[in-house]
Amino acid sequence: MENIIFGSLGFVILTLFDLNKVKHWNRKFNVLFALGVFFIVLATFLIFTSGTADFMLDEPYRWLVLLLFILSLIQMIDALFGALPFKRTYIEGANNTLINTGWYALCRHPGVYGFFFTFLTLFLYSGKWMMLYATIVWTLLDILHVTIQDVYFFPLTIKGYTDYQKETPFLLFNKQSLRRFQNTWLKGELSK
Repeated sequence: MENIIFGSLGFVILTLFDLNKVKHWNRKFNVLFALGVFFIVLATFLIFTSGTADFMLDEPYRWLVLLLFILSLIQMIDALFGALPFKRTYIEGANNTLINTGWYALCRHPGVYGFFFTFLTLFLYSGKWMMLYATIVWTLLDILHVTIQDVYFFPLTIKGYTDYQKETPFLLFNKQSLRRFQNTWLKGELSK
């Protein structure tokens, strides 16, 4: 349980990173993003490698779950690091640019999907109930975190975000956002 708490602190640290973008306390605090991610990754590693499995899927299903884990991880990494300008978003912590194409045409926080399915598949692959508990707690914290970003931080740090909120769903995509996603990501277009 202490590893779940440790990973949960990562979300607190990520929120402090976002708060620093608004308050401009100190540019050195931009390291908080890496620190928050580190807490979550380390806690995940500790849960994954500790103890023995509570159950084990049969081999063909483990391969399927592993494939789904890889796809989920790729989606999360692409949404958070590939689709966004990495240096401006996570290192400089300023001058954020509105991205409304690809994953961000689908919904305003597409990384939540990759996050949830990455951890759900880790639970199924590891066979550890503690990983399921982490999946539930951390996904709820991730949703809370993106809600705070959406309501408070992003309207103040991303030009045009209020209009983006009106045209793009928060998390649950709709027909219009699916069509926009198809037009901008699947067809490789870079603009709306």
